[in-house]
Amino acid sequence: MNSNDKYNMLVNEIANSKDTDIKPKNFGLEYQEFKSIIKEIEIDGLFEKGFWALGGFYIFTGLTFKGRSFIENNDKKQYHKIEKTEINYNNSVTVGGNNSGNIIAGNNNSIQSEFNQKFNDLVETISKSNVQDKELIISELKSKKDDEIVLKKYLTSLLSRASELITVVPFIGKLLSL
Repeated sequence: MNSNDKYNMLVNEIANSKDTDIKPKNFGLEYQEFKSIIKEIEIDGLFEKGFWALGGFYIFTGLTFKGRSFIENNDKKQYHKIEKTEINYNNSVTVGGNNSGNIIAGNNNSIQSEFNQKFNDLVETISKSNVQDKELIISELKSKKDDEIVLKKYLTSLLSRASELITVVPFIGKLLSL
């Protein structure tokens, strides 16, 4: 019997049981498995919060409205199949199912936040510019990176040098907009 079947069976059998003291052995389950399924049923809101007795049995306190609806409509819990993700040695990535998210292929990659990406773009643009004190500006930016308020004040002060830093102004604006 798979997890879905055990879950559905426990909801139906416990709800229709005349006993309030429910023992795992009555369902052919080990205590830990029984306890984890009951916990999941409670989390799903089908059972009122029950109690665990020292003898290893569960004290059933009743169904919730959602639980009664589940029983009346013969609903069944269905766990979705987890699709496999493979990363092959040639750095190609295969994703099955409807998975979505960040996929990175290659070596030494990292996922960057929008802030880090824009910050790095600004630093790169400054380093390629003709500004005389670009090393000092980059050093100041890096030292202030972790303090948002101080960084924004510094970026605002750089905007006052707009004629000198004309190529950098759009990147400063993007960073300030975050």
